[in-house]
This record gives sequence, structure tokens and C-alpha cells, in this order.
Amino acid sequence: MPLVGFSTYAGAWFTGSQLKAADIFISLAFYTQMRLFVMYALPLAVEKLSDLHLAWQRIDGFIQLTIKEEQRTLHTCDNDLYQQKGAFTMLNASFSWNGHDECLSSLNLDIESGTFVGIAGVVGAGKSSLFAAILGEMIQTKGEINRNNSSFSYVAQTAWIFSDTLRANILFEKPYDEQRYTKVIRSCCLDIDVTMMGPRGDLTIIGEKGVNLSGGQRVRVSLARALYADADIYLLDDPFAALDPIVAKRIYDRCIGPNSLLRKKTRLLITHETQFLINTHQTIILAHGCIETQGRFHELKIRNEDIDDKQHSKVEEEAPISLGMLDIGQSSDAAESIIVNEASGNHNVSCSLWYSLFTAPPLGTFGFCLMIILLVVGDILYNGTSLWLIRSSQQLENDRYHRSISISIFLILTMATLIVSVGRSSFYFYHILNGSNRFHNRMLSGLLYTSMRFFESNPGGRILNRVTKDQQIMDEALPSTLFNAIQLLMMTTGFAITIIIINPWMILLLILLGPAFWLLCRYYLRSSQQLKRMESVTRSPMFGLFASSINGLTTIRAFKVQNDLIRSFMNLVDANTRPYLYMIAASRWLSVRIDCMITLFTLFSALFVVTLRDTANPAMLTLILLYSINISVWFQ
Repeated sequence: MPLVGFSTYAGAWFTGSQLKAADIFISLAFYTQMRLFVMYALPLAVEKLSDLHLAWQRIDGFIQLTIKEEQRTLHTCDNDLYQQKGAFTMLNASFSWNGHDECLSSLNLDIESGTFVGIAGVVGAGKSSLFAAILGEMIQTKGEINRNNSSFSYVAQTAWIFSDTLRANILFEKPYDEQRYTKVIRSCCLDIDVTMMGPRGDLTIIGEKGVNLSGGQRVRVSLARALYADADIYLLDDPFAALDPIVAKRIYDRCIGPNSLLRKKTRLLITHETQFLINTHQTIILAHGCIETQGRFHELKIRNEDIDDKQHSKVEEEAPISLGMLDIGQSSDAAESIIVNEASGNHNVSCSLWYSLFTAPPLGTFGFCLMIILLVVGDILYNGTSLWLIRSSQQLENDRYHRSISISIFLILTMATLIVSVGRSSFYFYHILNGSNRFHNRMLSGLLYTSMRFFESNPGGRILNRVTKDQQIMDEALPSTLFNAIQLLMMTTGFAITIIIINPWMILLLILLGPAFWLLCRYYLRSSQQLKRMESVTRSPMFGLFASSINGLTTIRAFKVQNDLIRSFMNLVDANTRPYLYMIAASRWLSVRIDCMITLFTLFSALFVVTLRDTANPAMLTLILLYSINISVWFQ
């Protein structure tokens, strides 16, 4: 803006025109409005348009993702047993993860409703991939498949647990039926665990990925979720791997076996424990993605006596969990307190923290002092150009000085203002980003060297929120916002001091309005800070649910609860945007009251100008009006 003012002044000088105080008043008022637009509105608009373009490109990448196609369905079948819910048929079906390389080839399966099917094979034979194909997670390259509109319950090889209560993990968006729920809890041997969790019982919060549960408990919670769903077909992927023989036998008898809770359901069980395949109606042996053989277990045992060797040839040993280990290693109080609730807090940022930000190495305190000096000098030079322009216009009207001398001085002031403005901006952002980098390194060091209990008691979404959004605020929003705030404070202070120097009576008005403005801002800041903290706190569950849903996507699709989780996510989004909406409303609340105060200040300034028009310097009175208008603009 100093360059624009100098160009106007020089243009008038070269053309021989005479700038009067009224002309300068109009020009400076117009340039002030332009400065507000060029300094704040235009860069912000360009930044937001760039962010919008990048965001749209990223979102468009997700929109353009290939939608999972419905697999080709086998419609013809002569036997009514294969047309009931719970029945399942594959005819020469092949599946691939990428659409090219087949992982499962030429599968032919005929599974009647209510049968118990065992699936065996060495590690890497394709057992888990078979379940993924049945659930529609793989690409069908050829053949046909018929699910008869059956519903599925799925127990993944690695149990998926989300951060919520034990009951919520078992119900999984299903309505609560106390009788069925109690039966499922007992069948999965979770009644002892619920008792040991303390007074909250099954309402105890389970950490993300079940951090406060043992491996066996996580498996049994996942199995309880499947049982409670009351589906037509149950896909059980090696649920006994993390259990010792006693617990595994009890789970088998109560949940899966011929006299179990699922005795009338279709069950497909993957296991390396051959004793659980004895009572199967059909056993399938997989090898290299193909069905090597299938039939009743005893028939396969006669034809292939080394089946046990096949089962255990590549099995990786895993520490089993026994009933003696059902105590999850903590008291009931510890079980309830391992997950720390994120509090919004009601304290202000300490001065020492701000000092640490501004005195970051390599320049430290010297850099902070130099930054303050540059900010003050820049503001003095900016106000000095306006004062010189008005004074020189009055002097030129009276021909007291030669125009060339006046414009030379104005050029020097303009160039000095430009150099200091560029220098202070560059130095400020260099210095403040060093402080932000210092905070980032301290945070990263804390995460790398803290104990594992920190990660157990803080969900991943909360940590992700800190290292992404909060750090982004430190790197992007804080430097620019703080610079604008300091610059506006300097300008407003400079305007007020200049007005008082020209007309000392204006100090009475500032004494009246100053405390009112201070109290108003303090009242606003208390609310806005709390709302900002609430917005930050409510953002963590969004990240947590999203990350958790990605990890359990197969389970979510198998239980067909996508819409329920989308609804839950949208509720979290609403909870997060609600404080933001209140912050905007609070900002407008403050804006209206500041407008009233500044309008009052401008009114009294105009009255002073009218009262003193015959005794005071007209150029100085013009400057009072100009700065009064500027204060109203910059305060907003």
C-alpha cells in the first residue's frame, strides 16, 4: 500500500496537479480498504481455492474407485436343500484379489443348510481367502456362486475389537435381548470376565483393538458377536488358536459342536486342531488355492493318514490362553481406568509456553526482541508515510517547500516501509516456524520414548488428531493468524496514539471505551477457547472410528452394518461441527458489539473534527477521521 500511495503522489507531482487534504483523505481511505482486501481477503481466497482444488482432486479419487460388483449367481439347483437359507453353492468358481492372479481356482462346493463343515490345509493354502470369497471381498473371475440371500456371521482370524463397551462390541448395532445376550456370554465363557471387570461389568470401556483384553478374550468377544447376530451361515476362522485345550473344548461344545448353541446353523470352521473336525458333516482340504479333497472326516482319515502332518507342517506356534489366564492382569479398578477420557480443559495457555514458542533456537531471546523491534518500526514507518503525505500536501499548497524535496522524502519513507515490512514478515515466519518445529520434535520424541501404557490408554484417533490436525494448526494457522493479530494490534495502537497526539481530548473517549473493550474480549475469549477445545476433543472419536472401521472392514461388511456405522460417523461429525458453529456465532456476537463501540468512537471523532474545524489544522483533522475509520475496519 505505501507503493500505491507513492504512485498516486508522484503521479500528481509529474502531472502538475495539486493534492488537497480532501483528495488525500479520499485516497487514503480507499487505499485502506484495498489494503484490507489485498493483505487478508485476497490471500485467504487464493489459499482456500487452492485447498478446494486439492481436496476435490482427493475426493474425486475416492469417487472414481471401482464399486464392488455383484458376483455371478448360480440360479438353478435341483435339490431343495440347496435353495434354503443357510445353504451355499459354488460351481467352478475362481477368485482373485487383483482381478488377474487367481488365488482360488475352480472351487465346487455344495453345502446344505444346517451342516457343519470343517476346512483344513497348511498355512497359505487359501483357507482365509475362501472365507473372503464367500463374503464377496474377492473378485470373482469365473464360475458361479449362490448364497440364497443368507445372512453371515464372521469371526476373523485376528479378532477385530473397536473402542467401546464390551456389550457394544457384542451387540454390534443389534437390539439388546437380555435372555439371548446372557446365553451367548455364558456359551463364550465370558461370564467370568464380566464379573472381574468390576461394578460396570460389560459396560466397561474396551480400548482400541481390545488393548485391555487378552488374546483369548478378544477371540471370545468376536465369537460372542457372531453368535448374538443369529445369522444363517457362520464363518469361523481358526477361533481356537489363542485358547488352551480346556477353554477350546468348552467353547467348541457350547458354541460350535453338535449340541451347541449353533447346532441348527450352517457352520464353516477353519482350524488346525483336527479333534474339532471329527463331528463335521463335511471336511474340505485346501492346497494351493484349490480343493484337494472333500468328504466326511473319517473317510479322509482313511484315505490320507498324514492329515495331521499337513495341518501342523507350517503352523506358527502361538501362546495359548487358558482359564487360569482369564484374569486380565489387572484389578477391576484398573480395568475401568486404563482408557483415559479426553478432557477439554478450562485453563489458558501459560505464558511460559508462549515464551518457549517465541524464543526457539537458533536465535532464542534475541530473535524475539528483534521481531518485536521490526514490528514496531514497521508500524511507525507506515503511519509516518501517512503523516508526511498530509503534512506535505499542506506545505505544498502554501509553497513552503519544493515538491522534489517532499517527494524524495516520501520515496525514502515508502521504500523503508516496504523493506521493513518484507523483512519483518520473513523474519517473523522464520522464527515462529522454528518454534513450531521445536514443539513438533518434542511431541515426536515424547511419542517415541513414552511407555506402551500411553498407547493403551489413548485411542489411535486421539493420537492421530494431535499429530495431524493440531500440528497443522501449529504449522499453518497459528503463524499467519498470530502475525495478523500482532500487526492489527500494532496498527490500531498506532492509529490511537496518532489520534491522541493530534487531539489529546480523544484520550477521554479511549479511557471510557478501552476497559469496556477489554472486558468484552475477555468474556468472548473464555467461551471461544472452550468451544475450540471442545471441537478438538470431539474430532478424535471421528478419526478413531474411521481408522477402526478400516481395520474391521471385512467384519463390518459381513454383518451388513455399514449404514449403522455411517450413521454413527455422521453423528460424530455433527458433534464436532456443533462447537464450530457456536464459535462462528460467538464471533458474530463479538463483532456486533465491537461495531457498536467503534461506531460510537467514529461518531465522537467526527464531532470533535466539526467542533475544532476553525481552530485546528485541517490536515490533522482529516487524519483523525481517516484513522477513526481505519480503526473500525481493522478491528473487524
